[in-house]
Amino acid sequence: MNEFAIVSEGVTDYWVLKNILIGWFKPQQAEPFLKPYQPDPDAEGNSSWQQFGNWENVLRYLREKRHRDALEYADYLIVQIDTDQSEHPNFDVPQQEGGEPFDPSIMVERVAQHLSTVIGEEDIKFYGDRIILAICVREIECWLLPLWDQQRADKCEGCLDTLNRSLSKANEPTINPLNKSARVYDAVSKDYRKSKILLSKGPLSPSLKIFLKELERRQITLSATD
Repeated sequence: MNEFAIVSEGVTDYWVLKNILIGWFKPQQAEPFLKPYQPDPDAEGNSSWQQFGNWENVLRYLREKRHRDALEYADYLIVQIDTDQSEHPNFDVPQQEGGEPFDPSIMVERVAQHLSTVIGEEDIKFYGDRIILAICVREIECWLLPLWDQQRADKCEGCLDTLNRSLSKANEPTINPLNKSARVYDAVSKDYRKSKILLSKGPLSPSLKIFLKELERRQITLSATD
């Protein structure tokens, strides 16, 4: 089936994930089929909140066990979330200790533990490696810096501003933080569709490196006949 159900903070995040997954599976000469489950533009009635993307709705999706429905049809579920709002009371994951920010690997680990708690121990055991977490420290724009500013590729703070400066220097469209465009995010992440670029530049971003290691650990093989 090769299907990946995607739960993300927004449509822009979905396009970044899509390009990364296409690049990851490029050597297999089989393209993964991605389907967005959150946000869902077709959601209606009591589920109409799913039309909107943000971190709170990612957590709500998991709390309401909607991931079970997705995993009835999809081979894998990818849950993407940024950590920039993790200290909000409704998220409740500290970002620092003693005035010092946590290392990105620690931040990913703590958010992963929180998401696992939200998903529930029973479901974590049942679905196992079919659930893949894509935790961006602190925002998914940090995952794009290796493509546009290798000197600051490991940056985890203020990534959107840094990315926009680099895009502007390259005479590329920049990202409007008040009206993010899926088309722009697709364009600025499209080089990740090239496997060599993804594997050489992607790991320069600490939290993207962790996500790529999670994909590697699972050794997923796609079917070329799908």
